[in-house]
Amino acid sequence: MSGGYKQPVMREVLDIEPPAISKQSIYPLPNSFRALVPGQHSVDSSRPWDVKYVPQGLIRIVAAASKTLRTAWFWYSIASLLCWTAWAFTAKLGCKEIPPATMQFVSAFGFLLVGILLFIFRNLQLRSSLRGGFYALVSGVLLGLGGIALYGAYRASTNASVVTATTSLYPVVTVLFAVTFLREKLNKLQVLGIFFAAAAILLLSS
Repeated sequence: MSGGYKQPVMREVLDIEPPAISKQSIYPLPNSFRALVPGQHSVDSSRPWDVKYVPQGLIRIVAAASKTLRTAWFWYSIASLLCWTAWAFTAKLGCKEIPPATMQFVSAFGFLLVGILLFIFRNLQLRSSLRGGFYALVSGVLLGLGGIALYGAYRASTNASVVTATTSLYPVVTVLFAVTFLREKLNKLQVLGIFFAAAAILLLSS
């Protein structure tokens, strides 16, 4: 065997050269964080931290979440969520002390107080509408009867979370009524979401 180093046979066949590694291929260049020009990326597209390596699904989710956070209905929903959570907690405590009917009667003064404060500070204008007044009256009656039934469930049950989870199925029933009588339409994702929501509530109440 002659002197000197001889490359392995496979390297001669494939003609593979080891990749050149330098500081520039590992670390970003000094001008990588310069001010952006419209239509230009902040770093070279060959580097693994370029935006093209971010999954498009994740980008869509982040964009949708950012859009939702800028809407008014989302923050109204969060406020409603916090109020209803505190209401369920205080309702359970109150039902241990007084009967359901008494609980509903006393809580009605809380409704009245909120209405008076809104009338004073929000300068509400009362508008006359026979149909609107009828629906509001029926809604109030149903709310009162539902409140008595819920307070009775809290009083009879030892687990407030089970009662709350079971009664939380009402949005599913509301959606079914809306689709049946109001002819509202749901897409496939909305139907799937309702199915999972109902399944989650049933699992929590089991």
